Amino acid sequence: MVCYDEFGPMELRPIHGTGWFAKKKRSRLRATYRRLSGTEQLLAFYDVHADCLEGMVRKRKTSADVLAALRRLRACYPREIRIHLIMDNLSSHKHKDIASFIAANNLEVAWTPTYASWLNAIEAHFASLKKFVLSNSDDMGHDERRKRIGRYLTWRNREHSAAGCPLAGFRRIKLEVH
Repeated sequence: MVCYDEFGPMELRPIHGTGWFAKKKRSRLRATYRRLSGTEQLLAFYDVHADCLEGMVRKRKTSADVLAALRRLRACYPREIRIHLIMDNLSSHKHKDIASFIAANNLEVAWTPTYASWLNAIEAHFASLKKFVLSNSDDMGHDERRKRIGRYLTWRNREHSAAGCPLAGFRRIKLEVH
């Protein structure tokens, strides 16, 4: 059983947070009136039984991006294993290309009801991701943020003993782009 959802949009701006800092005068956050770098989305999967969280960062969450993520998911598990996928009913998830991929690749989808995405188990893990990766951050580039997200996912899976999880190699899979 695998849960799927998107986390974002993540834009390049200073983000407030708390921490154990030496008491001093608060520094001001830099002004970001013009944000020319765009946003990114984290397309993430959570294997419920192995307690493994993985994902990929994309510029958008179009049906082509979701399809690329699903292809990477399918490559992590043997073909004969049926993957039960829990996802919300966003319009880009119900595209005809995604529906045909799901039917042809031994996947079964359970759609969460509208306005009830909190029923998806992956939602609880996004709060930790936000706390440990995004709080108290002021990234100057998307590459810096992507590296921190990757380090967090590696640390999180190691702490949860998810080394044997099929999703553990998710970020190492290279697929052909069509």
